[in-house]
Amino acid sequence: MTRSEPFVGRAGAVADLRAWLAAADGGTGALVLVGGAAGIGKTRLAETVTGPAAVWGRCVDDPGAPPLWPWRRVLRALPAAGAEVDRALADLDDRAGADLVAARFRFVALAADALVAAAEPDGLVVVLEDLHWADEASLRLLRHLAGEIRRSRLAVVATYRDTDAAGPLFEALPELLSRPGTESLRLAPLTEPDVRAYLAEAGRVGVDARDALRRSGGNPLYLKAVARSSATGGGEAELRHLVRTTVAGLDAGARELLAIASVLGEEVDAHVVAEVAALPDGEVVTALDRAVRAGVLRPAVAGSRRFAHAVVRDGIYADLDQGVREELHARAAAALEHRAEPGVVAGHWLRATATPDALARAAEWAETAARDATRSLAFTEAARFLALALDCRRRAGTRDGLAALLVDLATAEYRAGRFARSFGHAREAAELTSDPALAAAAALVVRDTAAPGLLPEMAALTAAALAAIGPDADPAVRAKLLAQSASVAADSGKTGEAVKTADEALALAEASGDQEARLDAVRARLKTRPRELPLAERLRFGALAVSLGGPARPLVALWGHKWRIDAAFEVGTIPVVDTELTAISELAATTRLPLVRWHELRLRASVAAYRGAFAESRELNRLAGELAGAELAEDRSTLAMSFAFSQQLAEVVGDPAELPDGYDELLAIAPPIPITIVSRPLCALVTGRRDEARAGYDALRPRLRDPDFIGPTPGIGPSLLPLLEAFEDLETAEWLANRLAGEPPFGSGGAGTFCSDCSSSWAGRLAALLGRHTEAIPLFEAAIAWDARLGARPYVVHNRVRLAAELAAAGEPARAEPLARQAADEARRLGMPGWLRDATALLDRVRTEADPLTGREREIVGLVAGALSNRQIAHRLVLSERTVESHVRSVLAKLGLANRAEVTAWAHRRGLTVPSGAGGFRDTP
Repeated sequence: MTRSEPFVGRAGAVADLRAWLAAADGGTGALVLVGGAAGIGKTRLAETVTGPAAVWGRCVDDPGAPPLWPWRRVLRALPAAGAEVDRALADLDDRAGADLVAARFRFVALAADALVAAAEPDGLVVVLEDLHWADEASLRLLRHLAGEIRRSRLAVVATYRDTDAAGPLFEALPELLSRPGTESLRLAPLTEPDVRAYLAEAGRVGVDARDALRRSGGNPLYLKAVARSSATGGGEAELRHLVRTTVAGLDAGARELLAIASVLGEEVDAHVVAEVAALPDGEVVTALDRAVRAGVLRPAVAGSRRFAHAVVRDGIYADLDQGVREELHARAAAALEHRAEPGVVAGHWLRATATPDALARAAEWAETAARDATRSLAFTEAARFLALALDCRRRAGTRDGLAALLVDLATAEYRAGRFARSFGHAREAAELTSDPALAAAAALVVRDTAAPGLLPEMAALTAAALAAIGPDADPAVRAKLLAQSASVAADSGKTGEAVKTADEALALAEASGDQEARLDAVRARLKTRPRELPLAERLRFGALAVSLGGPARPLVALWGHKWRIDAAFEVGTIPVVDTELTAISELAATTRLPLVRWHELRLRASVAAYRGAFAESRELNRLAGELAGAELAEDRSTLAMSFAFSQQLAEVVGDPAELPDGYDELLAIAPPIPITIVSRPLCALVTGRRDEARAGYDALRPRLRDPDFIGPTPGIGPSLLPLLEAFEDLETAEWLANRLAGEPPFGSGGAGTFCSDCSSSWAGRLAALLGRHTEAIPLFEAAIAWDARLGARPYVVHNRVRLAAELAAAGEPARAEPLARQAADEARRLGMPGWLRDATALLDRVRTEADPLTGREREIVGLVAGALSNRQIAHRLVLSERTVESHVRSVLAKLGLANRAEVTAWAHRRGLTVPSGAGGFRDTP
């Protein structure tokens, strides 16, 4: 629409949009999503409200469009911001071996920061048109910006068609709409009064408003054509007829140029049109200006025009015969090869005549576009271009280079988080190639995923690659494949096989001197044997990973810090834990990689809960879950970790309300790995469903003797303990106690999902269950010492309650009572309702056993210990002296004491001593 067209029926939308822009100008930025059907007036609304100072970017419906296309247009209009982002991209391109996932996130964060900075101090309005055609890289930047925009002077107005809810935008919309800085508008069709107002302003007084509304459906674009034409019809047929009517007044030459322009896209570059048409530039410019005057095109930046609306271009393009369309695409591709983005050229060759030459050229340009997309960290777009290239080469009948292209495609898909699709293409590459090196590369594409459906196939592909390269291959390549094989075996529960293969991988990697091979082998070995390796060796590996990682390989550095945290928890050097956590926080801040931030939140939640800071741990767990859902949704295990954390927190505080809704459903569909199998009955036990827990435990119990079931996973043993205790499984308790007996003591099992208690507590619980009270007591005493030194306040509560129970069972209630009281006091302070209940019940029981006195007798004992005479006590309590004497005799008899001095000593031991000078007890006859 041109500015001369009436603008009606949008007063409310105008007021809302102006209010949001005013708020942004005042420092409260916003992302405004304006949805509606094609032609409904979204662009006109944005033009009317934003004014000439707004910066515009437009998404295009073109399979060859380069990633981040609308944002590139915006950034080019902001020289300072654009230059900074260009420098960042160039720097990333030159950084050999950089972690591309991290680099992509850094670029998105930097671009968002640059836009926010450009809005200071005068404010900035950015308009993004046709967001329904946006690529995933553009949407990733928009999602990131939506999280920052509220605290800025930036306003982003994004228009999109909401009539076809498919594609990347509509997958991202729920998250975008949930951000606090996002507002939304939906433009509805015009009403009959709106149509009357439009016709009146347009001077079409002879047109029936009701009929115009029926024919246009209240769509301003249709209404414009209806008002200017007597044509009838409806739907797509009417639109096409209306478009034909719109261009009918132009001469044949102008119509031919518009046909070329429709092939090129919504943006009409006069020079490119002239080259495709083989006409002088001046002649083409004159003809295009006639189309502007006719309302088919609109003026844009110097040298270009654009269609008045996307549906106008669509209508002209759809009217072209297929042969004409294919010929124009071929001519456009040839004209653009020296001036356009590779993806644009590839798209035109793809839609040209499907000759082998055209398909080969389309494939070449698509591969070039994929390389550009990878450098821009747009892995989804890189995969799309490579898939186009693969399809073109297959259609052209070319087999040369297909296997290498499949590996490239699989790599791009893996980086984009499409693990199953990636593995399928990697396997296909391995089947096509006779090159052992390429077979090895294919087997190493998909790593570190425990998807049950992929694990057997990954194992088979790795085994085939090992056979292909043979035993005398490059040690580094063979070490990488062996490490992959060990990792897959560990994830599949084949512990024995995994340990043997990981040892072989590490030996080969060390001999090769290849750093990447060494890191792969170290990760595999630590996955299979987290505590069997000597502590010094694990610390060495951790230091190596940190030194070889850094910002260039942040995930490698992260694992190094994590290994050092686990080692620190094991030996009790808590200051090291805090140092390593600080390093991970710095790594997350530097790289801004979501996975690093997620691990930081997970670790901090675990450590906070270990220290009894439950409110902080819940908030950190919530943030980790939100981050997993928003940025790591392809890996469901990241979200599942937040549920698992809540289950362990429920056990630690003794409150089933900690468990989130839906946990049972998640466990039901989780892969049948050992920790999941144990968690199902444990969850039922925590929530009081004892019969269900018993049935689940009886089902898994026969598997406990399988060495691959418990294996090296730290969480299995302690997770079994509540089930053994609940169902008094003495046989399994004996077996597990013998299994743990040979392990050296450690302070905590580490900070994976949740920091565990120390090994002394595990051994003490097993001894207590087996009735070995004299053995359990020193173990719980050692556990309390460990936990107190490490600052594990909740576990101190647990083990004080357990020790008190053991002492009471051993006939020592006097020693048990202060422990139970201390546990109850600490449980109350920390907010541990279940353990407060248990400690209080135990305290009442041991007090009854250790202190047979009545309340009045206990009161008199305290006064005796305060050195008051019977007469003073009688005066103080308003009793007769004879009654006091009777109570004192009863106390001596019950406690088996001889005199008041022994009563005083007993009271001191019981904490009942009252100083003689204390207020209220000092009395005179």
